[in-house]
Amino acid sequence: MAPPKKANSTMALDYEQLRQENIKRNKEMIASILHQKSQLAALLSPPKPKRSLSKPTTPKPPPATLRRSLRSRGLPPPLAFTDAFLGSDSWRHLVEVTCLSGERREIGDSENEVSFGLDARVELGLKEGNVRTVGNDRIVIVRFLPLLSRSIVVSGSEQGSLGFWDADVNGEDGEEGSDGVYVSFPHRSHVSGISVHPSSVGKIYSSCHDGDLCLMDMEKETSHIIHTSEFSIFSLSQLPHDENSLLLGYEGKVKSFDGRTGKIIDVWKMHEQRVNTIDFHPGNSNLVATCSADGFVRIWDLRCLGKDQPKSIKEVAHNSAVQSAYFSPTGNGLVSTSTEDTIRIWSGPRFENLSIIKHINNTARRLSSFRAIWGWNDSYIFIGNMQRAIDVISTENNITTPLQSEYMKNVPCRFTTHPYKEGLLACAGGGKLFLWTKM
Repeated sequence: MAPPKKANSTMALDYEQLRQENIKRNKEMIASILHQKSQLAALLSPPKPKRSLSKPTTPKPPPATLRRSLRSRGLPPPLAFTDAFLGSDSWRHLVEVTCLSGERREIGDSENEVSFGLDARVELGLKEGNVRTVGNDRIVIVRFLPLLSRSIVVSGSEQGSLGFWDADVNGEDGEEGSDGVYVSFPHRSHVSGISVHPSSVGKIYSSCHDGDLCLMDMEKETSHIIHTSEFSIFSLSQLPHDENSLLLGYEGKVKSFDGRTGKIIDVWKMHEQRVNTIDFHPGNSNLVATCSADGFVRIWDLRCLGKDQPKSIKEVAHNSAVQSAYFSPTGNGLVSTSTEDTIRIWSGPRFENLSIIKHINNTARRLSSFRAIWGWNDSYIFIGNMQRAIDVISTENNITTPLQSEYMKNVPCRFTTHPYKEGLLACAGGGKLFLWTKM
């Protein structure tokens, strides 16, 4: 017999009431567990900093970059001069005269300035005693040390040596260094740059095609690699007002190097091919001229360089590779040498005036390329001649006058003038240095 419908209805109501009570109880239990969990998390987590309603303070700048040791940078330790130079103690005289003669000279110092009255076409000559052999390989770069009272020429070779010639020494050939010549081997390949800052003559920077940057410290009597790269370094220059900052020229790029930290600071894509020379404007250290195998000479303002696509303030196109580009002593001119057998002279406030001088610059592979340089003022330009002579070009009328000597046995390819002594012109041909003086 089926139960009455009223009883079934009562049972259904009781079941539904029980189910609702169970749901309510479970929710309360879950809520209690979650509350306890949040309390436990609050106890275990560190306290949050209090928010300040005051104006936020400027964050502190990061600490200064620490100087890293050579070992931490994976560089070899410094090499003592006893091992760096040929001859156990031949270098001692060089160190003494460099340190004693290396008066600190600030940019713009007018003391002991030369007179700039020399006519280089007729007053320069080469004496037999002013020729020196420096090593057995080809010299590819030559510089005068910026000393007020000494005439020391430093040269770099294609096999990595640095040669020093103290032209004030008149000794005879024989014992190492008795003729004023001292040779060291800081590099493993073609030396591409030598730079010495006037206010720090005892520190000589040099670069090479193997990507090494070397510092020779005369006071510490050490020579060591301070930076190395997997890419070749083709040019080198120091900032005029900062002896520790250098610009390095690579394949299309120029990099800024800080000698205090041993790091590359900035990288700029300035050309499409190798950067052959980097030269600062003598009156404005923010302006720098670069030239490249891509056929361009460009002038840059370092204050306006963008990292991605830097814009030059002046661009000059050649028809072939440019080997060099240098500002004149006053900064009012710029001379460039290219393999198209021309020398181009730019002048004017914006370098808008152009003179093109035909000159045979094809030296083939057996010789270093010709690179025209300025004299002690804006009047004359010096460049090599395939007839074993020096061509002196007058900027007034573009007339070329050759300087010849029976003692010039090689083709002179690279040149340098003494920065403080008018009438001292050094040039390199093969493995020899020649010093032309006022006669």
